Amino acid sequence: MSGESLCIRTFAEVIRGRMNKKAQIKNFDTEKKLFQSDAEVKRKNNEIELSQVYTFYKLLLDAVVYRALGNDEEGIPDISPTMATQLKNGEWEINQKIKEIAQRKEAKEIVSKYFEANLIPNIPSSVRSSVLDDIDTLVRNSSDVKRRKRDALKQAYQQRKSDALYLAEVYLLAICNGTNKKDDNQSQSTTTAKKKKSDDPFEKLDAIEALIRDLPAPKQIAPPEQPLEEEQPYIRELYAAYGDKEGIIDFCEAHLAQYDEYNEDRNERRIDYFAADSVRHGVRELYSGKYASQFDVLKDETFAGVNNTARKSFPNGYERMLSVMEQAAIIQVNQYTLSRSPHWISNRIKMGVCHFLVNDNRLRWVKR
Repeated sequence: MSGESLCIRTFAEVIRGRMNKKAQIKNFDTEKKLFQSDAEVKRKNNEIELSQVYTFYKLLLDAVVYRALGNDEEGIPDISPTMATQLKNGEWEINQKIKEIAQRKEAKEIVSKYFEANLIPNIPSSVRSSVLDDIDTLVRNSSDVKRRKRDALKQAYQQRKSDALYLAEVYLLAICNGTNKKDDNQSQSTTTAKKKKSDDPFEKLDAIEALIRDLPAPKQIAPPEQPLEEEQPYIRELYAAYGDKEGIIDFCEAHLAQYDEYNEDRNERRIDYFAADSVRHGVRELYSGKYASQFDVLKDETFAGVNNTARKSFPNGYERMLSVMEQAAIIQVNQYTLSRSPHWISNRIKMGVCHFLVNDNRLRWVKR
């Protein structure tokens, strides 16, 4: 997302992957001028699949037009699956009527109320602060947002009393700001021009060591009390490893109460995972995202260092996992640019990266 225009596509990109997969939507009652109550929603079962591109983009666009539709305004386009896909791919501009509605004086209040009813409740509380941080980063790194507006949004973010109001303000700017369409030729020429004029300090080889040592530490992400949806693949594999050692085929969270060792192990692995996740988020913000790919480099380096260990024979998956973690702690990851900084590499980070490799289906503790 770094360096891109602030538009509906980049705004949606930050949020969509971390929304609840299914959501209960509160429709607006034009007569009562209120959104449905929780009881009404439950009774009418207004459930949608937010993991689908169409339903998520419709949710965002409805936030702008729901009041205008209720007033039977003309010229508002139907929000179709094709339109949603084209928006996501940067192949379609926001309709002028939608932009006009988004620029109205009352738009911020209208969108804020819609987000309060239908967007905020469907962003898990455990990741909400990370979502807001990433939206703030998107705004700060968007060169087409004027400095005065960027400063105002920064202040709004820091002093916000309502997450919905802040997101509404950024979202309305995303709709009205610049273009949603990708221009590959323009993007390529712009990138070339930037390279020619580059003042990237990492090109000065004699300054690399000092610069990396002086890098601030990434913002640390603490494990939420309950595992996130994104954690489930590696946690399931941990349970498979525990079960493989104990002869329990369907080992699950309920068994942890009987095995203090595994309960402690899972908690430690979650700390490792989020140590690595702090780096994943942190590299996106370094020098306007120029080093965002470094987390992928770190994953590749880690995999190369532990794969031979993972392929050996072990009596059970738990022993395989422990051996791989021991190997991860001692390997060198020199191709990873930030490996010289104690803030950006550690044993915990490297072990946490192994769980990302499990999520990517590149590592398995139990042979199947």
